[in-house]
Amino acid sequence: MAKHSKIANNTVNNTKSARVICVASQKGGVGKTATVTNMAVGLVSLGYKTAIIDMDAQGHIALSFGIKKINLKKTIYEVLIGEAKMKDIKHTAFGVDLYLSNNSLSDLGPKVIGQQNSKQFPNPKFLLKNAIGQIKNNYDYILIDTSPSNDMPTINSLLASTDIIIPVLPEGLSIDGIHETINLVKTIQEQGAKVNILGVLPTMVQDHTNLHHVMLQDLRKRFAETPDIKVFETVIKRAIRHGLAQTHGQPDINKAPEYLSFVKEAFAIA
Repeated sequence: MAKHSKIANNTVNNTKSARVICVASQKGGVGKTATVTNMAVGLVSLGYKTAIIDMDAQGHIALSFGIKKINLKKTIYEVLIGEAKMKDIKHTAFGVDLYLSNNSLSDLGPKVIGQQNSKQFPNPKFLLKNAIGQIKNNYDYILIDTSPSNDMPTINSLLASTDIIIPVLPEGLSIDGIHETINLVKTIQEQGAKVNILGVLPTMVQDHTNLHHVMLQDLRKRFAETPDIKVFETVIKRAIRHGLAQTHGQPDINKAPEYLSFVKEAFAIA
């Protein structure tokens, strides 16, 4: 039997806030959406109230949960520009509450930083943080999917988060993306943001590839000398079942057990 939500158990005045976890990398193709999706269904299977906010204009979270983007009347974009509330855009699938996006999100930067709208959006980098304020007492965990670009949605995501997880494919360009992401996070930390890099998650690892084996060893060695950033022990292996689950819009933690191991490791869940 699943546990009761920690929010329900830990407080009677509902003042506990969710941990807000941003899965981010400045390199594409490292499994961000798969990580967010499977983390969410894993946390739900353990009894935690969990939501996903899609801050990538590609809108792949909807597809991962079997929802057609074309049917979305309002998305996170409308919330961020003040034309909707979070409750207006909520969908629920496989036990996860979803706050979805589509390509309208690509208009966020031009919309909120234009001189003509400066009075309407005086703090454009904190729009998502304000939106999460509407729902943060409803969940144990809120997970954010991001694009691999340093754009307004990504900056909003980082500034709204309590923790960052950086997925990495153990290959050269992806590893370079780790350092770009770390540098971006450190920049906002220096500006006063209280966000923690929870760790680096190796993804899409192929057992039979010597390159991945060598690069993974090198990655662990490199960050062993950086005590404030860890490489998780859990490794997400490349598996056709992950791709099939996303393609069919049917996430199933029983077919991705390594993600269940990962959330237990990441959040110290027994």
